Amino acid sequence: MSGQETTDEYHISKSRVEALVDGIFAFSMTLLVVTLTVPLIAKEQAAAELPPRIAAMQPEFFMFFIAFFVLASFWLVHHKHFHFVRAVDSTIVRINLLILAFIVLFPFSTNISGDYSDVWIAVVLFHLNLLVIGLLFFIHWYYLIHHPHLLSTQPARREAVCGLYLSLMVPFTALIGIALASVSPSYSTLVYFLILPMHYIIQKYLCP
Repeated sequence: MSGQETTDEYHISKSRVEALVDGIFAFSMTLLVVTLTVPLIAKEQAAAELPPRIAAMQPEFFMFFIAFFVLASFWLVHHKHFHFVRAVDSTIVRINLLILAFIVLFPFSTNISGDYSDVWIAVVLFHLNLLVIGLLFFIHWYYLIHHPHLLSTQPARREAVCGLYLSLMVPFTALIGIALASVSPSYSTLVYFLILPMHYIIQKYLCP
């Protein structure tokens, strides 16, 4: 015996989780373009009919860009979270798998809300998808900062608390969107433009 402590417990490495996360995000962000359906028009009629048909796709294009940049923001947040991570445990793996499940679902909710932007249930599905993803990111960060043995570097108190506030931005915005959807489904998705000013306010006034 070498005297070194050994264990047969199975572990998933941090790099494997990061590789899966990057792959799923890349796939989902690419799959969003499938929500933009090419109009089927006879070639002899395309010159006359294509411009108005493309103009009628405005809701789909709008939802595409919102969804793409929201996913990009989530990917950046995940990258920031994992900057502090040294090792992952089974709970972190499960949280990440739940996050990825709803990330994979996101092109579907984007597609249905873009195609039926004036239908309450279609738009609410989009808001609910973002609500769940945002809450899972909050849980992810909360778990990490309360399990320092998983971290290579402990974030400063200001960064830890600020991260919790910032993680609640999307869930809070999604709840506003759900409330507004009962009044105007098609305009309720505009609430996600509030994220940038909310980010500024949180950084300036709420972070200790």
